Amino acid sequence: MLFLINLPVKIVRLFDSNVSPDEVAAGVCLGMFFGFLPLNGPMAVVLFLCFFLFKINRLAAILVLPLFKLFYVLGVSALADKLGGLLLIDVGFLTRFWEIITGLPIIAYLDLNNTLVNGGIVVSAILTAPVYIGAKKGFVLLRDKYFVKIKNSAFVKWFKKVPIISKVLKLVGRLRSME
Repeated sequence: MLFLINLPVKIVRLFDSNVSPDEVAAGVCLGMFFGFLPLNGPMAVVLFLCFFLFKINRLAAILVLPLFKLFYVLGVSALADKLGGLLLIDVGFLTRFWEIITGLPIIAYLDLNNTLVNGGIVVSAILTAPVYIGAKKGFVLLRDKYFVKIKNSAFVKWFKKVPIISKVLKLVGRLRSME
């Protein structure tokens, strides 16, 4: 509940802070990988490790995850399944490659022989460069053009005056000053 109350403040702080556009774009790309892969297997654990180990903007990854998961449900899953099936079954010269990869000790547990996982990785890998560039340019555009307007909007001023929000903001400010 506290996260939902503090979410608009975190979004405004994302644009106000000294966050690199590269970190935000990397977070969006990781959110895309989360969105385009089934999150019920060992590959999800690998993605969660990436989430915590690499220098990305975690808020950006969390914010875009539902959007990419919606795309996945609306049709990217069918594309990923067909592409994964093509790579795993129909392309004959890759058969030996998949035998070797799925026979490796730790990699065998990553479900790379699943058409949805394999296709999701390939679709995400293909879209990584355009999504990264678009997210980076979009973040810079939003920060430069619209942040001042958003920060000074009547809604944000009203939102900060709500009693519980103002108490949370003061508490967060005190906690940050202690660090």
